[in-house]
Amino acid sequence: MSASIIPAMQRLIAILEEENSALEEARIPDALALLPDKQNAARTLEQEVAVANDRKKDLCPCCPDDEDSEEKLESSALPYRDLLEQMTELGNRNGELLQRAITAQKRVIELLTSTPATTLPQNYGNQGAYAPVSERQAFFTSRA
Repeated sequence: MSASIIPAMQRLIAILEEENSALEEARIPDALALLPDKQNAARTLEQEVAVANDRKKDLCPCCPDDEDSEEKLESSALPYRDLLEQMTELGNRNGELLQRAITAQKRVIELLTSTPATTLPQNYGNQGAYAPVSERQAFFTSRA
């Protein structure tokens, strides 16, 4: 595998960690600002993996399926395995946080665009409690 895959994975992991932190703290604009970096990092990783796969095909067009080659493959994959697991966990968490943020944003929009449940004026008396319209003079009348 290519040595440039590891830095590409580490860059994507760092961006996912930063985005997850922003989403956990409901800093949506900060999370959105990371989107182009995340897309570029993912694209770079994809390209590095493709280059490594092409290089492997060129170097070893007919690799034997013996035990030695299996052991070599396992040992060469070790540095990537931990990073891949970390990236997978962060990606899954990122999806959950994004879904939660989308749900919250939809709810806010719903609240802002829905009509109030009652169209009757709400009257507040001088004692800070609701005052019926018919019984006494209201201190404040809201038409909202």
